[in-house]
Amino acid sequence: MNRVISFSNQKGGVGKTTTSREIGLYLAFNGHKTLLIDADPQANLSASLTEEKVSGLYEALKGDDYKLNEVKENLYLLSGSIKLSLLGKSLIGEIDGYTRLRELLKENIFADFEFIIIDTPPSLGVLTINALTASDHLIVPMSPALYSMQGTNDLMNTISQVRKNLNDKLNLLGVIINSFDKIPVITRQIKEEIESGFKEKVFKTYISKSIKIEELIAAQKGAVTLKNGKIKEQFVNLGNEFLERIAEHSKLVLEA
Repeated sequence: MNRVISFSNQKGGVGKTTTSREIGLYLAFNGHKTLLIDADPQANLSASLTEEKVSGLYEALKGDDYKLNEVKENLYLLSGSIKLSLLGKSLIGEIDGYTRLRELLKENIFADFEFIIIDTPPSLGVLTINALTASDHLIVPMSPALYSMQGTNDLMNTISQVRKNLNDKLNLLGVIINSFDKIPVITRQIKEEIESGFKEKVFKTYISKSIKIEELIAAQKGAVTLKNGKIKEQFVNLGNEFLERIAEHSKLVLEA
């Protein structure tokens, strides 16, 4: 049985694509067969992993032929494209408009994946709701910048509505703090505000602000492939904590 995890935040520039790709690369590197789904019309996740242009999520949701692109050992990609923005509009009003991705993931081609990770658009539109409806877990990446908590209530309300009407098993796995610079007082204060607001849901591991991350994206590599360094250590720790939280939630479900 696979586990489906959405990375979502309606605010842009919070490290959503970075954390989803790095968790995917970490899982694949450690032998977990993983699929990354790029549900963002900007398709930054796809561009950060491969230059090959293949039919992807747009075609899959339309019912046309599509391809899962093997980009690394154990790591596959269902690509995004600008065409998803058109699909997002056309799904509104359709009977299966919010459940099409969930139905897609029931196809046999997805059965062997241990983890399916979805990178969503920076909005709470129909593509994001499709992702949440298809997911077991949600991770909310945030950056310790001014107004970082702005819109949080909208996100929590959307999660509540999805649980009530579409997917009662959706679990908030946690909040990941990205781009943290410990020198400015304001970023430390905002980090504390996020931790106060989400409490134990905040991952203990945060990701520092670093040009090294941009270099990894440009080289289409993951931090896990680095020989050493703070960024590798942080993403490895984040990957370990991710697996711990998944295991803990599975244990709680079994005990319930």
